[in-house]
Amino acid sequence: MSERVLAELVNGTLSRPQSRALQATRNPAGGTVLGWLPVADAHHVDEAVAAARAAFDDGRWSRLPASDRAQLLVELADQLEANLDALARAETADTGMLLSMTSQGHLPRAIAHCRYFAALCQQQGAECHAMDNAYWQIVRREPLGVVAILPPWSAPLAVATINLAAALAVGNTVVLKSSERAPLTLSLMAELLAALDFPPGVVNVIHGTAEPTGTALVRNRQLDGLCFVGGSDTARHIAAQPASAFRRTLYELGGKSPTIVCADADIEAAVDGALLSAFTSNGEVCTAGSRILLQEDIQDAFLERFVARVGDLRVGDPCDPLSELGPMIDAAHLESIERHLLGAQEEGGRVLCGGQRIADLDGPYLRPAVVAGITPTMRLFHQEVFGPVVGITSFRSPEQAVALANTSEYGLAATVWCADASDGLQLACQLRCGVVAVNSPVIRDIRVPFGGRGASGLGRVGGRWSLEQYSEVKTVSVPLEGYALPRLGLGGKA
Repeated sequence: MSERVLAELVNGTLSRPQSRALQATRNPAGGTVLGWLPVADAHHVDEAVAAARAAFDDGRWSRLPASDRAQLLVELADQLEANLDALARAETADTGMLLSMTSQGHLPRAIAHCRYFAALCQQQGAECHAMDNAYWQIVRREPLGVVAILPPWSAPLAVATINLAAALAVGNTVVLKSSERAPLTLSLMAELLAALDFPPGVVNVIHGTAEPTGTALVRNRQLDGLCFVGGSDTARHIAAQPASAFRRTLYELGGKSPTIVCADADIEAAVDGALLSAFTSNGEVCTAGSRILLQEDIQDAFLERFVARVGDLRVGDPCDPLSELGPMIDAAHLESIERHLLGAQEEGGRVLCGGQRIADLDGPYLRPAVVAGITPTMRLFHQEVFGPVVGITSFRSPEQAVALANTSEYGLAATVWCADASDGLQLACQLRCGVVAVNSPVIRDIRVPFGGRGASGLGRVGGRWSLEQYSEVKTVSVPLEGYALPRLGLGGKA
């Protein structure tokens, strides 16, 4: 892969701005430079937003028939599909995620997002209500305007497209900023977009660091909507900006998701599910089941099987089909995970397996760790690690399990394992989170809402909830034919 300046797209023009400050983006597996990130400053950000503003205000996109907008989304999906292998390999190189995950999971999802919202936007119609035989009340949806989308470094293209496609489908224009930790696939998508017939300014792709690029973008008062996917602390910073006060905002943030295993659960199935929940995508995913709550009666039997399986997980080159985990995104993130592990041990946690760097692999590789004896007074019980680390906590009764699960500022996802699905459903209804799976890892379906509560976020994506997120509702009243308005100011004259 050649080392070159990444492409950005502003007002319909694709460029590789070499005169800017440049930052290397590297492959976590070995450290090879993949390309150079052109850091957009406040002036460049304002140019991108201004292009999106002009494209929205003159109606070149929002006033197009939905079928025309849908056709361009389908064409984008076609281009993503035609370049699936290259995009999957680029995302694996950029993030350290397994090639099996990017090629069979993330990229197919990105393609499906574009096709799904292309179809859904053509099914939307206005509601009409006759009022007292006097008026038609027409309820219609209209786009917000200019929307900024800031996806994360984990699954960057899939997360970007579920928001981009929905926002475009209802007529918004977009400024998309890549994560400085994984910008490669969004740069490649900018190249694909430039070859399509999107009107200039409808989709703008820029790159940069949190400072100055991210700050300049979230402070821009020309934005009507903003989507941020990332850490809760960053979202708090964004929310504190004066420009955030009256715009529509979607936050998809962190999690500390519990896996609850009841005494009557199928232990083998629960172990399988807990492994998938905790370690899929290297544990670098917001829904990771990083808290395992075990009913005391089955704790020993579960841990015997679980720890043995964790110890056998294959960590290695993410392009190797035998690997089950790859490297962390970078050395700084690996060090953060190690600090979490050290803190847990200092507070009384017992590392049952893992937690060591893998010296014979070139890159930030870590053996997945299981830490027992975690209580609600410990930081590991509450703090998101965003890596292959799980904490083990015991409980006596289902009621205590619910209380433990809800003892968190996060409220994104949870899983419940028990013999009777109806019992699992009862527990699910008591958990304060956005998504719960019973006797299964959490499954995302584009047709249903996804999002969290509390520090896990605000708003929902998926299905019609995405279209609602990126649109406003307007009511229009029209008198029925023959209806006469009361007349005022006639001095009593008929």
